[in-house]
Amino acid sequence: MVNRHPNFRLKSTAALSASILSIAALAPSAFAAPDGKRTNRLLEEVVVTAQKREENSQEIPITISAFSSEKLDAFGIDKVEDLGRITPGLTFTVNVGYTVIYLRGVGADAFLPSADPSIATYVDGINKVSGHGLQNSLGPIERVEVLKGPQGTLFGRNATGGAVNIISANPPEEFIGNVSFETADYQSWEGGTQKADIFIGAPITENLGFTLGAYTQDYDPTMLNERVRGSGVYEDPMDHYSKGVKAKIRWDVTDSFALTLLGDYNDQNDPSSMIQENTRPAAVLAAGQEADKLDRIYHNSVEGVAGTQSDTYTIGLIADWQTDALDYKLILSDQYFDNYYSQLDYDTSEYEGASFDAAQFADQQTAELQLLSNDNSWQAENLEWVIGLYYLKAEAGFDYLHLVVDGLGLGAGALGIPNFLGNLLKGTAGQVDLFTAGVLATESMSTYGQATWTFNPEFSVTLGARYQKERRNVFNTYLSAGTPIFGGEFEAARFVTPGVVDETFSPRVALQWFVNDDIQLYTSLARGYKSPTFNPINFFSAPDVVRREEATAFELGVKSEWLDGNLRLNAAVFKTQVKDLLNAELSITSGGVVRFSNAGTGEIEGAEFDFLWQPMPDLNPGLAITGNATYLDAKYADFPNGSGFDDETGLAFGPQSVTGDTSRDFSGNRIVRTPEYSSSASINQNIALTDDSALEIAVDYFYSDFYYTAASNSEHYVQPQYELWNARASYFYYPWGLQITAFGENIKNKEYYISRQAQDFGRADTLAAPGIVGLRVKWEFDTVM
Repeated sequence: MVNRHPNFRLKSTAALSASILSIAALAPSAFAAPDGKRTNRLLEEVVVTAQKREENSQEIPITISAFSSEKLDAFGIDKVEDLGRITPGLTFTVNVGYTVIYLRGVGADAFLPSADPSIATYVDGINKVSGHGLQNSLGPIERVEVLKGPQGTLFGRNATGGAVNIISANPPEEFIGNVSFETADYQSWEGGTQKADIFIGAPITENLGFTLGAYTQDYDPTMLNERVRGSGVYEDPMDHYSKGVKAKIRWDVTDSFALTLLGDYNDQNDPSSMIQENTRPAAVLAAGQEADKLDRIYHNSVEGVAGTQSDTYTIGLIADWQTDALDYKLILSDQYFDNYYSQLDYDTSEYEGASFDAAQFADQQTAELQLLSNDNSWQAENLEWVIGLYYLKAEAGFDYLHLVVDGLGLGAGALGIPNFLGNLLKGTAGQVDLFTAGVLATESMSTYGQATWTFNPEFSVTLGARYQKERRNVFNTYLSAGTPIFGGEFEAARFVTPGVVDETFSPRVALQWFVNDDIQLYTSLARGYKSPTFNPINFFSAPDVVRREEATAFELGVKSEWLDGNLRLNAAVFKTQVKDLLNAELSITSGGVVRFSNAGTGEIEGAEFDFLWQPMPDLNPGLAITGNATYLDAKYADFPNGSGFDDETGLAFGPQSVTGDTSRDFSGNRIVRTPEYSSSASINQNIALTDDSALEIAVDYFYSDFYYTAASNSEHYVQPQYELWNARASYFYYPWGLQITAFGENIKNKEYYISRQAQDFGRADTLAAPGIVGLRVKWEFDTVM
């Protein structure tokens, strides 16, 4: 969009407390940064491409949180999951190794590759597959944009809750490079983390350049995995690491045509995500088992090491072509995710109960063609538009999943299990092995477009729409079973399930009004869809269809600047209705492993604001204060067929439960993983020591209200409210490009859960990492070359 208000600047914003100001005022002239040096990194203006063209984030009618690489560094953010600390309404949790994202109360526990996420993640315009590995390092990036509300008229893949758009660094015109090293120790747990990053960017010829980044991180598990075998206890050591490499090559073939080749590879070993403590054993299936003390020590009986090991790679090609009438962009991608090792002691105890091991994968190819207006297009003074065509072909699922049921001695009548499985279990004190698999195949074609008509410098209207046709089917679904007593496995069933074809139309309309140079009002109404899917992993029945999810969102927002541009204040109120909300539970007595279902209707009403404030621009230009807060009233308005686990017996109930216990009405319950209140604040002080050096001191605060982790809203499945404090102090020496940072995360060492899961054997808890303190050294070595 044309920059109609050049004075609508991003300077600084918002208030924390008067006591902070009094402390900061004690050092007057020392805070003035030398000429050419930034006053504070948080004050940097962020240009975004959320609408497929470069624009000031304050001038677009979209609720967006945007962060440059410098801002993220000033906040101490280097992983995608940490964005929840600084983005209103965004929460990250982990479920058996997968990242689960909720934004403004919209999300899904359906975390397997066979279910689309509610929050789509893009890197350089390429939609990322699955939820594994999102905790990895952001790597060399230019910026991150978090767009809120349904997204379908600007991106290749439809999404009901929003999008995380990551733009990596482009090849520079001159040589640049940096390297960083980090070491840290846990406060109340043995061990720590070590991390190293390197980034290089340089021109090869006048028209050809590249960037290359690599990282490696080794970290000691934050829970101890003790395997009980015989009369001894054995610690299972497993390397805990993530490492990867990212590369980008750009060739400016002509002044108007460019090709960009990009790729990344990530390798991750993560035992902690599959280590759970059973702090409330189920009365029936875990009868006699003592509750685990929440002490980060996991006792299990599995032969092997609990955890996940996975590789992911992406290869992409981007072609940009500018003509007199319009611009073209072609994006091609090929991705593969290989979770070649997953193991979980499902009963989470030292007793012989049940365990899983599995191999999962996701294979995805996409092609996207964008046509964009430019300054020479028809009616360019008033009209901006983008049209896109998107094709996706993907397969995702389980190569195999192996369930071992050991020593239960349960008859068919106890669980209501079908005959052939009941016969295996009846009177069996030994081991029962169940093998299953299932792959979801997807082929999708869609077209999308959005146009903005500017009537005058103050008022504009945006209209957008998306049409999508998608075909899905499942294959390689079977069940094999066996016991050591009866010999090897035999195929008990093979399932054939008809595919589904789904067509959707997603509209969007937005109005934008610049009241003056400092205040923008906007409102929007948008709809998004999440495609129907299947339950591909069923032990007792054929895979069944799960209906598509539909989200309709309305919002009214304001973006403003006050106090001569020294206070930026943005706010929005919104309401979202989600029909056939996708829900999931981990349960073998509901017929599968992870069971997807539709939760009727969810309704979310909320409000949020964020600010950035430079309180003393003349006296202390290096001081910046930022903060945000979100209120969410998120409930299941209509959820009569709820499933879960009985608080007394621990047995599963719901439509597919093999125990015969019927559904329960969850209407009126709060939506899971959605705190009613959340907020964060940060104070950052840059102090100019000399013309060549500076000191930056920052303190952050984050608050999350309690939330439920089970749709039943049982009091036993609650993440209590918690607060986190972080602090950093950085020394900069500009001639050497040197930055030395001492930091502390969760410095009050607050315990909270990264996962609290209801399952057949009880309540499985995984604590988040303890507090950590460390030192980071970063050297921009191009400054001395």
